[in-house]
Amino acid sequence: MLLTGAFLVLLFNSCTKDPVIPEDETKNKLHEDPAKVTVRLVECHLHADWNEIQTNGGPHQNPESPARHIKRIQEITYELKAGQGWTLAEGSQKKFYVQKNGEYKNQGRFTPAPVYLMFIYYYNAKGELMNNQFVENGQENIHQHFFTPENIKPTFDGQIEADDNDPQKLIDYLYVDTTPWDKTYHSGEAEITGRDNPVGLKGIIRFLKDRKEFDLKVRLYHGYESKKNPQTGTFDPFYKPSGVLIQRGTWDINLNLPVVVFWSREEFIDIDEEANLEKVGEDSLDEGSNRTVHSIMETFNLTWKEALEEFITYTYKAGDAEGGAIWL
Repeated sequence: MLLTGAFLVLLFNSCTKDPVIPEDETKNKLHEDPAKVTVRLVECHLHADWNEIQTNGGPHQNPESPARHIKRIQEITYELKAGQGWTLAEGSQKKFYVQKNGEYKNQGRFTPAPVYLMFIYYYNAKGELMNNQFVENGQENIHQHFFTPENIKPTFDGQIEADDNDPQKLIDYLYVDTTPWDKTYHSGEAEITGRDNPVGLKGIIRFLKDRKEFDLKVRLYHGYESKKNPQTGTFDPFYKPSGVLIQRGTWDINLNLPVVVFWSREEFIDIDEEANLEKVGEDSLDEGSNRTVHSIMETFNLTWKEALEEFITYTYKAGDAEGGAIWL
């Protein structure tokens, strides 16, 4: 009888000391897995200092023009396909074509231009928008997008530079998420919370070098418990999740967006809006203008005349500079 009792005590103790098996966060997420993602890039000017955007807002859409190739609003969409992973959606734009910003000062404020609002939209298998799932029920505390340039190379008329592989020399990015996520600061219906709790569903990006091509690796981090670096107690920079952070989470999204920075805001083609293009011979302009025309030609596979038409339409035939509907 004593032996039986001892056996039961041992059995009870062994059962109560079984190791606790942690939940597999990849199988117990509190959100659906996205089946489609659209990244929208909106060319903007600023109504505030770049360094104050996360508190004061300021990005405002530049008006679209009838230009066929140089677009101020661009979208790339990927879909998740069985056996293929993330693939470009049918009819989607393949690359983002952007400008290097000019670094300007306006009444003492740093107002680079252009800058680009970047919106990321996620959809479930039913085609329903699901962004809210990443910012509700505590999910905003364990999710953060990271944006890292990879596979950097010069365009056909660019130069290899020693610091090309330094992400901070290629792009600058600010988290400008709002709460609620689907309202704007400009409307007065939301607060900008991206600085204090970066998620990356909304961001503002500027490109720091022209004549570069690269893949912008977009990753959505899902922390098992947190998205803060446990060694520093802070958020990792937009371009570099730390090794210790990666070990303590998983990726909900990992895909590449091809980017071509084919010209700079500082460039201009010296041609009148009403010029007779039939009389403007190839390479007949000044050296800088000729270079810009050839950049447009090569980027979009256009003739000399078509490239001039594209520039004139993009530059002179947009709407009112303050007429854009999109604000942060």
